[in-house]
Parts: sequence; C-alpha cells; structure tokens
Amino acid sequence: MEQYPYDLYVMQVTSGGRDENGFPIPSTEQWVFHSKCRDIPAGAGNIVATESGEVSKYASKVVMPVGTPEISTNAKIKVLDKGKTRLVGFVLRFSTTQLHCRLWV
Repeated sequence: MEQYPYDLYVMQVTSGGRDENGFPIPSTEQWVFHSKCRDIPAGAGNIVATESGEVSKYASKVVMPVGTPEISTNAKIKVLDKGKTRLVGFVLRFSTTQLHCRLWV
C-alpha cells in the first residue's frame, strides 16, 4: 500500500492588468501540482477549528509528506487519482506536524 497515492493540485490565479496599449489583460487560472497526498473522507467527528478560531465542518482531510509547502486558507485545491478527480474544495486549515502535513477541505 502506497502512503501517498494521489496528486494534490492548487489553483493558481494570475491577476490581469493592462498591456502596453492600455487594453485589459484578463486574469488566468491554472491547476499547479503541489505534492503527493492521500485524502480521508470525514467521519462523524467532522469538525475542525480554523485559524481564526471558528469551528467548521469539513468534508475531507488531506494528508501530505512532512515538508510540503503550506497552502493558504481559502485556496482552491483538487486531488487526482491517475487523472480522475477525487476531491475539489477550498482549504479550511493547513497544519504541519512532525510526521506529516494536513489540510481540511
């Protein structure tokens, strides 16, 4: 059994602007690979305290290898299994521990 069998992607938004003629350039969105992971669907105790101290229900927890760069709260993520989408959502909280990193969606 592989510890981190899936791929975690983060939506990267590039803000628009204006070109040299002053015409607007639209913002772009693109999925960027972040790390390997595994997702765990929420069970009966599906409550997490967010960074602001609020208590929120979550749908899934995503576990990643220790040292994975932090993902910002409210960032849009998706988990893929060999190209098939397993999970899409917004980050409620990111946490780094001694053995792994976790986020809640």
